[in-house]
Amino acid sequence: MPIRVLRFLVISFFVTLVGTTVTHAQAIVEYGAITANSAGAAASARPLIPMPNIGIPGSPSGAGSASGPAGAAGATPEQAAKANLQFFQTHAGPNAAQIALRAAPDHASVWIDGRFVGLAPLNLKVAPGHHQVLVRAPNMHESMQNFDLAAKQTQSIDVALKAASQTQVMVHWPGQK
Repeated sequence: MPIRVLRFLVISFFVTLVGTTVTHAQAIVEYGAITANSAGAAASARPLIPMPNIGIPGSPSGAGSASGPAGAAGATPEQAAKANLQFFQTHAGPNAAQIALRAAPDHASVWIDGRFVGLAPLNLKVAPGHHQVLVRAPNMHESMQNFDLAAKQTQSIDVALKAASQTQVMVHWPGQK
């Protein structure tokens, strides 16, 4: 057997062995995460939406602390978003400004001034002034932007999130350049 064929067989065996071990380990970790979340969330099937801890001086959310229905234990993400959208609507006033937010990818989670408001795309009325938007999606880098709105202004915000993990893997075999 030529040495090249033998080397190829040994490397193939090693890669197969390591690959199956890594896959098995990943499955164990994922199973542990699933069972830990189901026990901690009382076997709930609802998705867990991470609430960021954003401190913004003068923001309606009180320096980033979760208050009202958004921070209430047992509130679903949909209930939190509905309550926060209602909050912004009632506090917008007669000179309300309008935000049209679109994100790539669609259905990214959106927070305005530290309050979860739902999934993109969305339209929202807010009070004029300084605001902060945070957009998150699984396996993507989050994006945070500050913006100012004048009375009765309509502003479109487009957010393109970047992938958090490397999308291409290069393998170099020994002896190759």
